[in-house]
This record gives sequence, C-alpha cells and structure tokens, in this order.
Amino acid sequence: MHSRLLTTFLCLLFLFPVSFAQQSGAPAPEAVPESCPVTKPSDQPFVAPSPYPAMAPKGSFWFGTDGLWTLLGTDPRWPMGQKTFWWRQDWGRYKWIPEEQAAKLTVTARRLDGNAPPADILKSNSSYREQDWKSFLVGGINFSVPGCWEVTGRYEDDEVTYVVWVAK
Repeated sequence: MHSRLLTTFLCLLFLFPVSFAQQSGAPAPEAVPESCPVTKPSDQPFVAPSPYPAMAPKGSFWFGTDGLWTLLGTDPRWPMGQKTFWWRQDWGRYKWIPEEQAAKLTVTARRLDGNAPPADILKSNSSYREQDWKSFLVGGINFSVPGCWEVTGRYEDDEVTYVVWVAK
C-alpha cells in the first residue's frame, strides 16, 4: 500500500514540475553540447494507441512503439536522479500490473561521451491513473556522473532507446 501511494506521489511530482531554480534567480541551466544526440520530439510524433491519450502532458512527448513507449520531457536535460515511465497497450487491462509482468521490463543506461560507473537502475513499480494513463510502470535511474546517456527499456521483443543529457 505504501509503495502505491509513493508511486502515485512521484507521478504527481512529475506531472506538475516547478522550477525553483528559475524562481530564485539561479544561473541558467547548462546547455546540452551539440555532440550529445539527445532525443527530441519528432516531426511525426508517436501517438499512443487507444485508449491512451494521443497528446502527452504539456512539456513532454510520447516516444516509442506500439509495443512499448515512454514519456519524455521536451527539455532533454535530466537531473542525476530521474523517474522513468513505461507503457504497453496490454497493460491497460490491469488496475495494477502483476509483478510477473512488471519484472519483464528491463532498463539499462550507458554513458555515450566517456567512461562512467554504471547507473543505478531502480525497480519499476505499477501505477494507475484512471482518467488517462491507465496502468503503467514507473521506475528510476540514479546516474553515476553527468554527461550524455543512452537509456534503453526492453520488454519481451519490444525495445525503446533514447538519449538524454544528465546535468551536474
């Protein structure tokens, strides 16, 4: 029960981000180097299959395939610790994705612009939002160092890979 409440709380934090740094007059965030091929919204964006909403929440975009997709922010800069969200159409029939299904998702991260200790990939847990997202998995990544990182989610034969800039 506590993990479900925590998962829901974390999801709400993601949906309603507040930039305290911008409000406090802190310096502008570091720019993403051109050498880092961060994933950006496409001219032909991925549209989540029904019954999921075609449009992602403001400031984000759906990315992936009909078999597996995620939600990325339009700002490709990530903090050292970040949540990840994953969907599959067949999960929509559940209120909570069964553990044996959730365990099939593997997430990896590797640094593209240099050597780094591995990122700490946190176990993904089931969450649910009736009004739009239905059932999905939410996990986390604690990156070991800043830089250009490739993140890959795999579920059975489906794979989604994207690139983010992890800021200091």
